[in-house]
Amino acid sequence: MDKRYYNFQFKNPDFDTLGYIIGTANFDDKHDRSAPSDYHWKILKCRMIIFSSSSILACPDNRDLKRVHIIFNKKADDYDKINSMFCKYSLTHDGDVKASTAELFQMCFQYTMSARMAPIWNTLGSNYLINNRDFLTTKGHQEGLKYQIKSNDQTTCISLKPIKIILHQVDVEAKPGEYVRVLPSLNKATVEDCCSSLPKSGSFKSYKDLRRHWKNIHGYRLPEQESSFYYLIQFWRGDPLTYPKHCVMRNFPTVTPVPRSTEKIILSRFISCLNIKFLNLLGHPLSIEQNDGVISNRNRVVDDNVVETQNVSLCTPTQT
Repeated sequence: MDKRYYNFQFKNPDFDTLGYIIGTANFDDKHDRSAPSDYHWKILKCRMIIFSSSSILACPDNRDLKRVHIIFNKKADDYDKINSMFCKYSLTHDGDVKASTAELFQMCFQYTMSARMAPIWNTLGSNYLINNRDFLTTKGHQEGLKYQIKSNDQTTCISLKPIKIILHQVDVEAKPGEYVRVLPSLNKATVEDCCSSLPKSGSFKSYKDLRRHWKNIHGYRLPEQESSFYYLIQFWRGDPLTYPKHCVMRNFPTVTPVPRSTEKIILSRFISCLNIKFLNLLGHPLSIEQNDGVISNRNRVVDDNVVETQNVSLCTPTQT
């Protein structure tokens, strides 16, 4: 482990008290306009579950188009809540209630954490977070973290490395055939076309729908003012997807260290936000420890930015 990583940990709830179930999305119901594809519809359903109950962990299955993993507290009324949500969001219960594993717990905690902490901490790639609600329109260095999460049967360790991040957005129009990287995955793709207005042939009928898509699916807040141009991005398979210019990068972000004095400020900001977003972890209070002792929930700093809610916003109802 890099010596500049700071390790924090918390005790997991007793896995014997936790239940694990798989939810399967119904693609025949009417999609919300912010989730035009089946893949996005599953992601939206997963995030709706996360923001419907503070004591449930969930994440989408990366290998199955329909499945969502859910971990809940068997001793509380979470199971009844989940069944009610399944009816409301048109999901079906796939199989019996099973025991959680460390791997499942880690996977669900990491996804739930990234969902709840946006837009204060926004996901970049698989292991970066950037600490700025308006990071898409901010120039120059921005503060963030490189992180790793590891769980075993007893504890979960969060390793944090405070950093500065510079995004290399496309300021001058990229040309068809040019390789770029896209947010939030930072995956490489090819520009197929550039448009001065939202393509009518695309999945989104208006910029409002596109903004709602990025908020609901990724937790990102696009600028209120409509983008001056859009890209049709082609991945190695599937149809081209429409991206606003703010979410297209020429290169991988530049990541550099921060001074020691700044490290403590960034770490404190992250742990404070984490404590607020996880007042209840599967029915148990969260107590995060570092090598020098416990960071108490009572000592956290609360401000209006941190407590901002992150509920999804729908424009068409789910049919059940």
